[in-house]
Amino acid sequence: MTTTNRLIVLFFEQVPDNEEAIAACVPLEHGVTKMTLARRDKHSERASMWTRDPMNCLPNGRLAIDLSAAPTSHETLKAIGESLGGVSYCCFGRTPLEPTLSVGDTFPGTLQLCCFRRKEGLNDAALEDQWFTHHTSVALSTQQSFGYRQNRVLESGSPYFDGIVEEYFSEAAATDMSAFFADGHDETRMWQHIEALTKSSESFLDLNKSEVIHLTDTRLR
Repeated sequence: MTTTNRLIVLFFEQVPDNEEAIAACVPLEHGVTKMTLARRDKHSERASMWTRDPMNCLPNGRLAIDLSAAPTSHETLKAIGESLGGVSYCCFGRTPLEPTLSVGDTFPGTLQLCCFRRKEGLNDAALEDQWFTHHTSVALSTQQSFGYRQNRVLESGSPYFDGIVEEYFSEAAATDMSAFFADGHDETRMWQHIEALTKSSESFLDLNKSEVIHLTDTRLR
C-alpha cells in the first residue's frame, strides 16, 4: 500500500482543460509524482444510477495531485485550486489498490468519487481506525474495484468534507449492479456484499452527508 500527501481540487462549476490544470501546478512541478483530472461527461453520465446528492453540493470534476513530500504550507496548495476556479482539499492519501493508468491515458471505466462527512461523535483517531483499519478490506472484498484511493482531509475548503474516496469501476459497472459488486453472478451473495458494505460504511461516515458521482478520469502526469 502506498501513502502520500495529496491535493484534491473539486470543481463545482466549470472544469479546467488538461493544459490549464498542468499549467496551474507549475509551482509544484518538482514535487508532483502523479496528477489526474476527472470530469463529468457523456461517458460518465452512463453511471448516473449511482449518483447521490443529499447535500446539494455535487462536484462535477476533480483534480488529484500526489506530492513527493509534505508541503511546508497549505497556502500554495489552496492557491492552485483557487486559480483553477475550484476548491482545495489538503489530504493524507492512502492507496490500498493502485489503479492501472499510464500518463496520457483515460481510464476506460468510471471513477466513483465519494465526498463525505464523518459519523457524528467520531474523533479523528476513531474515524481513521474505522475507515483505514476496518473498512478497507470490506470495500475491496465486496466490490469489483480496479482502483481504491482514500483521502483523509486535513484542511478542508467549502463545502466541508472529512474524507474523499476514489474508486475505479469497469465500464459495465456503470449500468449493471452485478458488474459493480463482487459475486454479482450470485444474487444472494451480491446482496450480502451490499449489506456488509453499507454496514461498514455507516460505521464511520454519514450517508446523509455523502456526495457520490461518477467521472471520467485521465492521467496527466
